[in-house]
Amino acid sequence: MAQSGPSGPIVSLEREREKTIELLSQHFAHDNLSLDELERRMEEVYRAASVPALRELTKDLPTDSSEAQEKRAWRSRTFVPEQDRIVSIMAETTRRAVGRTPQRLDVLCIMSDTKLDLTEAQLGQGVTEIHLRAVMASVRIIVPPGVRVVIQPSGFMSSVTDDMADQPPVGSGAPVIRITGRVIMAELKVVVRTRETTY
Repeated sequence: MAQSGPSGPIVSLEREREKTIELLSQHFAHDNLSLDELERRMEEVYRAASVPALRELTKDLPTDSSEAQEKRAWRSRTFVPEQDRIVSIMAETTRRAVGRTPQRLDVLCIMSDTKLDLTEAQLGQGVTEIHLRAVMASVRIIVPPGVRVVIQPSGFMSSVTDDMADQPPVGSGAPVIRITGRVIMAELKVVVRTRETTY
């Protein structure tokens, strides 16, 4: 399906839809949108039946200069925030965490295949929370031995499994990863990194 004006070029509706999804994801990653607002706009993206309707969903978002983007990227490389996020929408995403991790990590996966490798991460004291929202997605979280994992997401028509038979006992002082959120028509698997682990 395409849209065209009286004298303008034809614009593909599906191409504009993909562009809008990418733009919304970027604004979410830059803290211009909350997670709830992103989800609301994503629903509108799939309901939109015209290019103008899609463009309405992003017209109120700020534009950013390349200089401002570079400053933000420098800050993200220099400082470890208390909260971070990963967005994977209609994509295959592999993220390997190296160094100190934030206390909370928001992970949004929609129609995607996402792998999160925490085997080289430096987990902070207390509980590290991974707040997951997965819709029609496959999510694999790989953790190192010696970590206690608590899996607490709600699920609907989903598969949630873990390979955590030999977890450290409560009160052992081991790092704790708590997985919360929602898993809808998706697969979540948590595995311990071993020599046999495949990616």
